[in-house]
Amino acid sequence: MMHNMEEAEDLRVRRTRKLLQEAMIELTIEKGFAGTTVRDITERAMVNRSTFYRHFSDKYDLMDQFMHETYQLIGDQEESFQPGNECHTEYKAPVGLVSLLKHVQTYSSFYRVMLGEKGDPSFTQKVLKYIERRFRHLLPNMGLPNKPTTLPVDLLVSYVSHAGVGAIVWWIENAQPCSPEQLASWLSRLSMADMNRALGSEGE
Repeated sequence: MMHNMEEAEDLRVRRTRKLLQEAMIELTIEKGFAGTTVRDITERAMVNRSTFYRHFSDKYDLMDQFMHETYQLIGDQEESFQPGNECHTEYKAPVGLVSLLKHVQTYSSFYRVMLGEKGDPSFTQKVLKYIERRFRHLLPNMGLPNKPTTLPVDLLVSYVSHAGVGAIVWWIENAQPCSPEQLASWLSRLSMADMNRALGSEGE
């Protein structure tokens, strides 16, 4: 009996959190994140403000936890990077990158606002930092030129990650003209080309 009660309570908690997250997303699309208040969110979700504050400290905490939960699920997937060989020009992109882009596609209107003028700068930074962490994790297995280099790894990671965020913004602003898989393949190909040029030509 106790186990069933705990399961029911856990289900209620998850349902409440989901309602609040969905309300935040809807209102951000309609009003922008800056114009959205906790009161707006609770009224849209039909949840008491006291209930909101049992789960989140403010709307920024709600956004942070939504991103953390989502990116944790994406990050839990096994990652691999498989550059194409001489006979294949396409790159098999990391599973996590494809999953991230599918998530962005699902919430494209939300990301269009949050990564734009009506969004929040901290959101863009969180997306950027997530991409940087995943890219840094993949870097040792990317088959880059094995030669001495003075090029700082942090600069390389930052450069590629900023380009990735820029590509995501381009993608959603143009109504996703290609599939997540295709964009992930292109991004992988461009990243490899840039890094090979940078590392391969250094000192020549």
